[in-house]
Amino acid sequence: MSLRQVTTEIERTLRRYPGIARARVLRDTDGKLVAQVLPWGTHSVTADTGVLAELAVMNMAETRFLHDEIFVDEVYLRGGIVLRENAVVFDVGANIGMYSLFIEARCPSARVYAFEPIPEVFAKLQENIGERGLTTRSFEYGLSDREQEVSFYYYPDISIMSCRHDYTNWDNEVELIKLYVANERQSGPPGRAEHLAEVEALAGKDFEFVERRCRLRPMSAVIDEVGVRAIDLIKIDAQRAEHDVLRGIEDRHWPLIQQISMEVHDEAASPTEGRVKQVTELLVEKGFRVSVEVEEMLRGTGRYAVYAIRPGYDRDPRPVVAAAGTSHAVEPGLVADWLSDRLRPDLVPDRIVVVDALPEPLPES
Repeated sequence: MSLRQVTTEIERTLRRYPGIARARVLRDTDGKLVAQVLPWGTHSVTADTGVLAELAVMNMAETRFLHDEIFVDEVYLRGGIVLRENAVVFDVGANIGMYSLFIEARCPSARVYAFEPIPEVFAKLQENIGERGLTTRSFEYGLSDREQEVSFYYYPDISIMSCRHDYTNWDNEVELIKLYVANERQSGPPGRAEHLAEVEALAGKDFEFVERRCRLRPMSAVIDEVGVRAIDLIKIDAQRAEHDVLRGIEDRHWPLIQQISMEVHDEAASPTEGRVKQVTELLVEKGFRVSVEVEEMLRGTGRYAVYAIRPGYDRDPRPVVAAAGTSHAVEPGLVADWLSDRLRPDLVPDRIVVVDALPEPLPES
């Protein structure tokens, strides 16, 4: 094998290690193999365009947004939500799989079931799962209150805005983009001017959409089919269809669900007005403790984060693997041991170094 073939194989394997976003392998002046690894979950990941370029993406600006929302701001891991060892997680509205990557990085023992109805976006989800070697099980349909096939408007330029055609509110989406940029410029981290300019430019575009017929199913039908006995966490981001998703859970299955982390649309002077109250009342009726937050970068957009936890879940004997603000450092020794189980001895790097950024590769000689 050539040096490039060797380093490529090691780098591809390292990207499958929970917590590693990107890797670069090279030889030092003594001829030793050195692996440099960049962990997920820092703003340096967003700045290092190579990380996101290695993903199958729809649009780089929205991919940066998704990364920061999920990995940096940990929006689905707030309100007391935790990930326990061997957790079962339903990812409703999986998009390209960023949340699946997050679960793999923070709770590698978890079983993830990811749902994405739009074919083009589902294909990217499949690529990212396959490239990283994730154990996530993916389903090319969405979840709703009943079995049906409905029309979706898919926006290739900004896929996260895609939704059922009858739930479209494009004026609100444009306002969301503008408010997000304004909020981030005022209180967000430094060094993101180029990214915010790209996002802001989206608001001025005349978006083209493609109409797709997509399948929707009730969650209870899926629970019966996959045979899970408990669900530790349901994450829902379904573009105004979140209440439909909850209504697809039959009474007999509610006791199986321990936590829910969801985005809820409650937009003034629209069909979603009052939705937070509606969802909260349903979850309280089903026995959950519920809290509502407004994500700082989405303040004023009509998007709310709703967290529901079943009383008594804190007594679950399984250890908590991940909670907000408690990410574990990538340890070189543990990474080396993990590689030893997956690579020939001569391919295991002599040294592993955790870095804040990665150099670009040298051109082939």
